[in-house]
Amino acid sequence: MQPPFISKSFAIGDHHLEICMPPPEFVQQAYKDNKNAAYWAQVWPAAIGLSMFLQQHQEYIADQRVLELAAGLGLPGLYAASVAKEVTISDKEVLASAYVKRSAAQLQLNNVTATTLDWKDAIAQPWPDVVLLSDVNYEPEVFAELKKVIDHFLQHKVTVIISTPQRLVAKPFIITLLPCARQQWNSTVTLNDVDTEVSVFVLRQAQHDKLGTSSSL
Repeated sequence: MQPPFISKSFAIGDHHLEICMPPPEFVQQAYKDNKNAAYWAQVWPAAIGLSMFLQQHQEYIADQRVLELAAGLGLPGLYAASVAKEVTISDKEVLASAYVKRSAAQLQLNNVTATTLDWKDAIAQPWPDVVLLSDVNYEPEVFAELKKVIDHFLQHKVTVIISTPQRLVAKPFIITLLPCARQQWNSTVTLNDVDTEVSVFVLRQAQHDKLGTSSSL
């Protein structure tokens, strides 16, 4: 039996992407005993920011094999599919994959695969060309393991693009990534009438790349 869904459109620059989401009452009932496990069930500002960045910098994903980790509803991956060769959108929650599959079908995206995968196990997967991550650095106790996963991909010359809201708890982790940052992009994302400052970092292994900055307000 398919879970219930609603459709919601998100503005990505001048483009609107309509995806499938679980109704709030369904989420409340399904996760009444563990609300923290329901983070996947909504679109966060960092996901919108990453999608905006990809629209402005399609050269990173055009004709590439893209893997989105801890994707939740997979907004950035679904956007990337419009220009990428193939996109795998993954999350550890089985329900998340069900909604991504429905969104991909609704958007008629034939190059999207939705799969159940914990980002901690991503190093065992075939290497993509690009890895996408948004708002994953919010629990300091997992920072070390997250850094190992990112370093694994960088060592195999995979480009990692990570999007994060500018929250204080995330700053120490982001500082550890800066030596591999090829580009930094900052923007203000408005969601539900709330403005959130979001930063996107493009990471590559080469240490000599100059850190570039740009902003879109």
